[in-house]
Amino acid sequence: MDYITLNNGLKMPLLGFGTMNIFDEEECTKILKETYEEGYRLFDCAQIYGNEQIVGSALRKAGIPRDEIFLTTKVWFTNFEGEEVRKSLLESMRKLQTDYFDLVFIHWPYGNTYHAYRELEKMYEEGFIKSIGISNYQESQYLDLVHFNKIIPVVNQIKVTLRCQRKQMLEVMNEKGTVLQGYQVFGKEETLPIYEDDKVKSIALKYNKTTRQIAMKYLVQNRISVITRPMEKQYMKDNLNLFDFQLNEEEMSYLSSFDLLEYNTKPSQDYQRTKSMLENM
Repeated sequence: MDYITLNNGLKMPLLGFGTMNIFDEEECTKILKETYEEGYRLFDCAQIYGNEQIVGSALRKAGIPRDEIFLTTKVWFTNFEGEEVRKSLLESMRKLQTDYFDLVFIHWPYGNTYHAYRELEKMYEEGFIKSIGISNYQESQYLDLVHFNKIIPVVNQIKVTLRCQRKQMLEVMNEKGTVLQGYQVFGKEETLPIYEDDKVKSIALKYNKTTRQIAMKYLVQNRISVITRPMEKQYMKDNLNLFDFQLNEEEMSYLSSFDLLEYNTKPSQDYQRTKSMLENM
């Protein structure tokens, strides 16, 4: 596993395993044990996933040492007021059977984000969390938050694909030392043609990899951290098997060309999605 050094000096695994939509404790225990044995050390959780207690029990039953993993969670925006930030995070610790988090995110830039962030700053200073991150922030929201708060977030986790490479975001955050972390990195229908592209196939053949491995390699070679959720052992292996080769300049340039400006400029929290999330909170 390759690691990246965060702006507070903490080392974070470049690749992580996402725990969303795993609700069966027996299945979760099996999967987490397999991912740990394959080499995963970052486990990505969130309050809204509704399974922190299951993941906590699974980590214990799988015999995974707490001091060998990088454990993260995200505070949901219904917990951004008053004492709820602290109360909800202490409850997350109880559920995940830990007395600290390596990284805690503000999950979405909705509601009383400044209060929530400043509460995390206090808990950081108290040692409950080792670093603070944000999730689903656009460039302007990121700059606003950095300008008016004391601690610069170590990570911004947001959707990143070959069609949405977040180049401007990378440039903006690199100036402040914030790492870009991608989820849904394989994309959906917008990225499927890339995996059938003849040149991408030839690059994959050259390195004896799959086209999806080539897509992931492009991201990590740009020092973008990646969260995936491989449920089968072969995919667990494939997603980690990225560090025995380097894409050359021409190959990186070709993969860079798949980026679409409209995906970069369209907010991840567009009107309809924002309306739906807030009405159903």
